[in-house]
Amino acid sequence: MAKTDMSVGHKAEAAFGRLVVEKKKTRLSDLKEFPRYVIEYLINQFCPGNNFDAEVADVRRKLARNYASPADAPRILHELKQRRRLDLIGRVEVRLETSEDKYWASLAALNERFIHLSEDLINKYPRLMGGMWGIAELSYDEAQVWKSKVTPLVLTDFTPFQHGRIDLKEFQQARSQFTRDEWLDLLLNTVGLSPQVHSLRQKLLIISRLVPMAERMVHLIELGPRETGKSYGFKNLSYYTYMLSGGRATPAALFVHGGTGKPGLVAQFDTLVFDEIANTEFKDPAATISIFKDYMEYGNFSLGRFQVKGEASIVFIGNIDVLGCLPHEKYEHLFEPLPEEMIDAALFERVHGYLPGWEIPKLTDRSFADGYGFTLDYFAELLHLLRNTLLPVDPASRYRLHNAKGRDVEAIHRVVRGFMKLLHPDGQATDEELAEYVGFAAEARQRVKDQLSVIAPGEYPQYTIEFEIGPKRAAVALPERSRRRALRLPGSPQVGVVVGLAVVGDAAGCIQLIEVLAQKGHGALNRLGSMGKAMKESVKAAFEYVSYRRKSLQIIAELRDGYDLSVLALQAAVPKEGPSAGLAFATGIVSALTHRKVRNDVAVAGEITLHGNVLAIGGLAQKIAAARDAGCRAVILPKDNEREVREFPPDLYRGLRLIFVEKAEEAFEEVFC
Repeated sequence: MAKTDMSVGHKAEAAFGRLVVEKKKTRLSDLKEFPRYVIEYLINQFCPGNNFDAEVADVRRKLARNYASPADAPRILHELKQRRRLDLIGRVEVRLETSEDKYWASLAALNERFIHLSEDLINKYPRLMGGMWGIAELSYDEAQVWKSKVTPLVLTDFTPFQHGRIDLKEFQQARSQFTRDEWLDLLLNTVGLSPQVHSLRQKLLIISRLVPMAERMVHLIELGPRETGKSYGFKNLSYYTYMLSGGRATPAALFVHGGTGKPGLVAQFDTLVFDEIANTEFKDPAATISIFKDYMEYGNFSLGRFQVKGEASIVFIGNIDVLGCLPHEKYEHLFEPLPEEMIDAALFERVHGYLPGWEIPKLTDRSFADGYGFTLDYFAELLHLLRNTLLPVDPASRYRLHNAKGRDVEAIHRVVRGFMKLLHPDGQATDEELAEYVGFAAEARQRVKDQLSVIAPGEYPQYTIEFEIGPKRAAVALPERSRRRALRLPGSPQVGVVVGLAVVGDAAGCIQLIEVLAQKGHGALNRLGSMGKAMKESVKAAFEYVSYRRKSLQIIAELRDGYDLSVLALQAAVPKEGPSAGLAFATGIVSALTHRKVRNDVAVAGEITLHGNVLAIGGLAQKIAAARDAGCRAVILPKDNEREVREFPPDLYRGLRLIFVEKAEEAFEEVFC
């Protein structure tokens, strides 16, 4: 352990006593089936440190004696029947069967779902309704009969694995003994990661995962490479967090049961985490996403005749492919790895921040903490307490935001409050420290808005958020803005190469490169690659138009007696919104037949008739934005779309010359060198 870490450890022991633990002692590889907060609770309770190896051996014996796995269920049930009473370590979950007007406890380790219990026990530990780990005291009473069926198991008492009441003033006083960086290292150790192998920015990124647990209704998304600790952190830190790992998510489970009115997970937990979000399947996706939008905006929602309020933060985590240190260039926007039904601009607008998980290094043996950190049962209660506590001073009074819209402001304020609660619960941060948190929050929000400007550019023009603290003003700078897309503009004007535009299936614009080769032949048309029906029709219309006008074109001598054409559209296999490439194909065919070069800085969009009329198209905002982002200087568009385009925000086409044409010949005059 580094000297600085040892110093933090000594401070932590002096300030918090047995509320902190040396994390390397809690990494027990043979006990991985238990959540870390369970292991740390047991170590804290039964390992005072006089002879740690012997004490841990006693914990192992206690688990062996009192923990039941499903494979042990027959033996445990036999022992319970013989002894009439037994203490078991496990996760107990209580449900209300409204059709019976009765509460039942279930213990998965015993494969038992009908265990009697007193309502007094539920009132004492209401979180049993969502499931809690602890020591369950069970009794066996064959006289217990329910609906003519013997149900002999009774939960007579329960001791949860959780810390008791926390005195906030004592906690704040203890916190004041640490510098910010020392405290940051202590928190990093707490979540199980070594501060020694992470930069300051990486530390803040890791701590930002805790913000939804410390501040109400903070909705985040984190996508990153595999094995960077996303699931590890959320799964192990707090019993107030519920994680759904792929599978099916229903409105009844998430929000409220339409038949009984029983509140769902958002009303039972502090944080609801969707792990492996790409593999999550939503039952009735349209209704579920609609409720998500209401809930994430207001915290309440209605389903049928029931109205429910919740305060859970929503977190989406998943994987994204990277190239170098940035998301792979194959992605048009960074929400692309999510399920198709979630690609909804209004839903993403309600996400407060997008965390760049690609900046976190993959986990190795050196990644895990050896130093001192809080025991996780204490830390879970601390996070729960902080989210229900107001800061002494609202940090928003110390900074100003510029170029931030309404939801941007609220999103940044919430994330900054979360950082302050975690790192400065007394509200005392320097301007430099606060600037780091505001910058991080603004960056996370900017990342959301940048993706929205790709998905729906007409509604979300691109802009850059700025913030001001004291005399200093700074603009958000996202490293991934320099990310290059897979398709780039040609380096110079070429024969038979045209820049086209399309809208892909998830509503993002992209450029298409149309390539055409002509050689002597007898009128064959070879369409290369995978083309959809609409694109095949566009190619055919362009081919017939050029054939009809061939005598008026300046076709090179060797092709005048006949020619074959080969046509390739890069990205042709990407689902697009409809026909819009006919004019680009016609331009490429004429270029190939006349050997006239096509400008590489002009994008062409429009459908074409057999007589060369240019027809209106859809997806204009996305296509114009794609041309702008690709570096085009001009875009050729149908004249019939001019009125619609002029209603778009000027920022959408800033730096672009918009050329509106009615006939194909007008486009040729603009695009050929």
